[in-house]
Amino acid sequence: MANVQDEYKVVDNERLEFLGDAILDAVIAELLFMRFPKKDEGFLTEMRTRIVNREQMGDMAHKLGLVDLMEVKAELLQNKTAMKNIAGNALEALIGAIYLDKGYKIAKDFIVLRMVSQYLDIDKLMLTTVSYKAVFMKWAQQQRKVITWEHETIPHKRNTLHKITLMLDGEAWFTEENASRKKAEELCCEKACRKLEIAN
Repeated sequence: MANVQDEYKVVDNERLEFLGDAILDAVIAELLFMRFPKKDEGFLTEMRTRIVNREQMGDMAHKLGLVDLMEVKAELLQNKTAMKNIAGNALEALIGAIYLDKGYKIAKDFIVLRMVSQYLDIDKLMLTTVSYKAVFMKWAQQQRKVITWEHETIPHKRNTLHKITLMLDGEAWFTEENASRKKAEELCCEKACRKLEIAN
């Protein structure tokens, strides 16, 4: 890893956020996979959503003291939603930087030991409910947008996959495939909510 910084010059935080987000998703996926050996893909996906969201990431960034180190405009400090996004993005960038500088194991240890173990109660999160579809549909109604779904079934081994495309005002936004049509729609809406930054 010694020459990684020379090979991959980092010019802005957005690239680090992208990298950190991917590392975070992988670590949380592995953590949940090992912790819940009998749970199915739908449960694991839902739990990852509850852990890796703006609300949780923003709170952890504050608790880690990361926000105190940031230079933020005074007017943004009063905007809770904006600060959650800024703080969450900064934490993702930090994870990306740790990975580049120290490698996957150290980045994983930081996520598991410093973030999850200290600041997240996974058992409590299991009792919460996150419906990105409900959030997105509420936003669409407020903005007078029309949501439609394109649905296609795809034979897959012994099961049938549902290929769902989320359409907003006739424009295709996201497509997901899943054994559950409901889960595919939820995954599309999760991506839409993250794109619009309208959910935790």
